[in-house]
Amino acid sequence: MKKGYKVTDVKREKKIGVAAENLKELIEKSCRKFGFNVRCAECKLYVAEDGTLVEDDEYLMTLPPQTLFVLLEKSEKMVTDIDFYYNIIRSTKKDYIDTGLAAKEFLSTNIREKFEVLQRYITAADDEKAMLSDRSEDPDWFIGLESSEKTKEQSMSKRVKERMRGYFYKTKSALQSSELYVHSKNGRCKTLIDQFLLDLRELLECSNYNEGYFNRKYVDVRLCNERGLFECGGLWSEDKCVYRNVHIINPYRSREERIIFQTWNLDHKIELSRSIIPKILQAVEEINKGESNCYSCNNEFNNGGIETDRYYLEIFTRSNLKLVHIVCHHKGKHNVQSGVYTVCRKCLGSKSGPRKIDVNKK
Repeated sequence: MKKGYKVTDVKREKKIGVAAENLKELIEKSCRKFGFNVRCAECKLYVAEDGTLVEDDEYLMTLPPQTLFVLLEKSEKMVTDIDFYYNIIRSTKKDYIDTGLAAKEFLSTNIREKFEVLQRYITAADDEKAMLSDRSEDPDWFIGLESSEKTKEQSMSKRVKERMRGYFYKTKSALQSSELYVHSKNGRCKTLIDQFLLDLRELLECSNYNEGYFNRKYVDVRLCNERGLFECGGLWSEDKCVYRNVHIINPYRSREERIIFQTWNLDHKIELSRSIIPKILQAVEEINKGESNCYSCNNEFNNGGIETDRYYLEIFTRSNLKLVHIVCHHKGKHNVQSGVYTVCRKCLGSKSGPRKIDVNKK
């Protein structure tokens, strides 16, 4: 079963999507898309986040869909995401970081300390260009972006849509590679999952992939203020960030901040892989066995489907998503669970046709 991944190169100027069954196929397709003029055997693949070298299919299969990799030629050196973004700032804002031994020592420190240094740049950045929008007004901001991106707002909308697509394909890959889907005896589980994914995508397209979350012009849904300033929401279990007025960023202000903003996460309070996807599969299994209760009317039923709206809210909207600084992104298990949301045929019929979901719900 093919899984979807993201791949970039040493320059980090663009990302490509690649579907592959194994490491060899992933490297071969990535080499072709990037136009590498070398044999695939001379290239290596690394996990962008921590620099782990992927050497075999066994390890590749342990990584989730939409993992970001860095494809390097033999002569190129791997640099993790955090060091890459740090080096960009260091190369353009040398006043903030001493060179030589001090810089070498800095590179050996932990992530929290590195981001404290980066935060010094963010705090001191010139605010003059923050409200400029068009490419012609602030061309430096658009360096490394596609020529079709004409305004900062358009570019920021594109960034959030990429994240939403990533969540969708991660969900799709996990469901379609599950035992219920692959070994569906009567085909019913496969049909239920395929219909759920069609409905989920319809909802996502209807809301235009929630493009307004990063777009400062979308007053009703934006996660920033009118100038484009974002504040960290804090740990998943907290109401606010303990680093108030420190974990802030305005990616509209400069290219450097736009790049650093890529390290901020839309964190699922109810986790996608650990909770939401397993509950979707449980819902499919219960419907298949005829052991379901309707989430809407609370009646038992033998014929119905999955309450897609509920899972949509948990996967794609701010009712379950919190924008957080990397320091506040807790990767351990969250002690909160999704539910088994199934709906009977009568209630399912009342939901036919395109549906609008309240993406403002918090």
